[in-house]
Amino acid sequence: MSLSQQLHAFANNVRECSPHCAEDADTKRRMDIYRSLFFNNVNGFIQNGFPVLYSLYAEDDWERLVRQFFTEHQCKSPYFIHISQEFVEYLSNSYELAGTDPVFLKELAHYEWLELALSVREPQEAVNYWQQNGMPETMMASPLCELAGYPYAVHKIGPDYQPDASSGMHYYLLYRDHQQKVQFQHLSPLSALVMETLSLQPTDFTTLVNTLHEKVPDIAYDTLVDGLQQVLSGWLQCGAVTAHVTSRSGVE
Repeated sequence: MSLSQQLHAFANNVRECSPHCAEDADTKRRMDIYRSLFFNNVNGFIQNGFPVLYSLYAEDDWERLVRQFFTEHQCKSPYFIHISQEFVEYLSNSYELAGTDPVFLKELAHYEWLELALSVREPQEAVNYWQQNGMPETMMASPLCELAGYPYAVHKIGPDYQPDASSGMHYYLLYRDHQQKVQFQHLSPLSALVMETLSLQPTDFTTLVNTLHEKVPDIAYDTLVDGLQQVLSGWLQCGAVTAHVTSRSGVE
């Protein structure tokens, strides 16, 4: 057996002891220590990364959920910091809800993961927070923001509020502000469309207004202009929208 095969077999045995794996008493004792250490580390990271979700479970039900992830999912990254993302991917792609799971499990987990992911994200270039009056000539969604939509009001969910059915789509803007703190805004569908447009490519105000007016022609042009000025001013102030910088001309 090659070294790679041996390591793969060891990892599988740490995740779950196979009934066909013959272990003497001393080997079992040592492997049980490994299994306990690895599981407790993974469980601790997930508890800390998803505090609201964790608060909704009885201890036995939570351990069942995490242990199922631990035994069934093969993480692609060796780094513990990526465990939360792997957990969300497992819930989204492989996991089937059990009777003890809330119906919003996958959505709440994704929302909490976004907060964590934004808190540690390293942008490829410096973020050009707008610190002047008015608007930059060209603007864009901050590289430290994310737009998400869920069929539950996930920002309200906690031990005292656990919906049992969808209440329609809810849109969220999560962003890291000037003080590097992750914040969120609960958006209207129109505001979500504005942010989605800003996320596609840098744009100037006039182009943005014209693009949106083509998508929502029922809204009067002047009304759209007034509304966008107010929304964009707020986003520029909080850091969710930034000035676009080019190598030739600097801030536009």
